[in-house]
Amino acid sequence: MENFFKMSLFMPPISPIKDQATGKVTKPASLVPQQTVDLTQVYQLITANERLARLTDDIRRAAERNDSDAVRLMKQQTLPYVTPCGIFSRRRSDCLREASGLVVVDIDHLESAEEAGLLRQQLFDDPYLQPLLVFVSPTGRGVKAFVPYTAGQDASDAVCRAMDYVHCMYGTDAPRSGKGVDTSGKDIVRSCFLCHDEKALMRR
Repeated sequence: MENFFKMSLFMPPISPIKDQATGKVTKPASLVPQQTVDLTQVYQLITANERLARLTDDIRRAAERNDSDAVRLMKQQTLPYVTPCGIFSRRRSDCLREASGLVVVDIDHLESAEEAGLLRQQLFDDPYLQPLLVFVSPTGRGVKAFVPYTAGQDASDAVCRAMDYVHCMYGTDAPRSGKGVDTSGKDIVRSCFLCHDEKALMRR
């Protein structure tokens, strides 16, 4: 695999940090990327960055306590993130400089870390999707897959097709469980939090 799947890397926070007493913004959201990275660099961050490993550990401990507020805040305030669909000059859909040829599919609210590990391998082996990178999400109960699409295809259309396919093949018909494909963000500027997963799978 050649290293031409490039995207923007942003430092946290993804949302403004506010003082709890006054409500004033103490740190604005990160809207301008720190740098452009390729897929191999993303893989190296996920599998080998010690600081990211510590942050992921903290989030997963909070998830085990079912402290959803702490999980949400820690993800928003501490984790770096990328825009898998491409390189952006600013985190806005009209600021795309170069498409990556990738879209991200995110499956959430799995029953266990074991189920997430199994799905990581299933998605990676899927002959239709053929994702280039698959890793377990920050909470340990989800999976993220970076899926390539055909040159010339519209990225928004590609992400809808990929989401629909994953929902049909790996989702659930039990809406109360919350398990399934996260369809909340189909915009090309959709962000993806990075976290530690030493068993992340990358197609080479």
